Amino acid sequence: NIWSFGFSPEEQVDSVFSCALKNGNERFGIIVPNNLYGNIILDRSVSLIETNQKNYFEKIRLSNEQINNKPKLFSILKRFLNYKGNISSSHTKFDTIFIGGSKEFILEIAPLLAFYDVDSRKVQILGTEKFNIIEIKNEPSLEKAWFPIIANDNIEDLKLIWNKTWNSEYDYFTNAGFDAGLIGINYLNQEKNIITYLRDVKSLVNGFVFKSNGFVKKPVSVMQIAKLGK
Repeated sequence: NIWSFGFSPEEQVDSVFSCALKNGNERFGIIVPNNLYGNIILDRSVSLIETNQKNYFEKIRLSNEQINNKPKLFSILKRFLNYKGNISSSHTKFDTIFIGGSKEFILEIAPLLAFYDVDSRKVQILGTEKFNIIEIKNEPSLEKAWFPIIANDNIEDLKLIWNKTWNSEYDYFTNAGFDAGLIGINYLNQEKNIITYLRDVKSLVNGFVFKSNGFVKKPVSVMQIAKLGK
């Protein structure tokens, strides 16, 4: 009887890769950190790409040592991207590149892709919900990139209540905690058992719907970064 209110790495990967695959993209480059999080999103990405035999992918897992050794990092990315170095050249190896990792990892890698001829307006860049921060949305090399979010309802009302009552920073876990608390209070104020009560109940802010089979349906949207961080 434990229910997940989070937005797991696997769910994030599923959403953006599903869009890319439905869009007809076939040649994928995957760049992730060499850690547990990187392995999770890499394995999920590969499993989705391999659902169609005509799809192609290559992957790199970058360690902290490689990230911090700039000449080594440049060499790895040039080889991975098949960089030609010609003034008039453009990237042709991948039609889609997925970057997964922390904010720092993403902002380290993305500008280098642009430097090595990857134009995000021609090569589809995919990311996780980590892309949903102002620093990344304002990064020129990530223009037109896709990333997933949980679409929220009643969010402005909750922000006002939260700031007025606790005067603290608002984040995604505020939504989850508020929703969980409200569902719990409403359950205690009625006479149904918990399994019956939770069937098709919808949370107020995150909009999660509790299904009788134990799954939580989540309203995931895939967003595109437009110009000027929009």
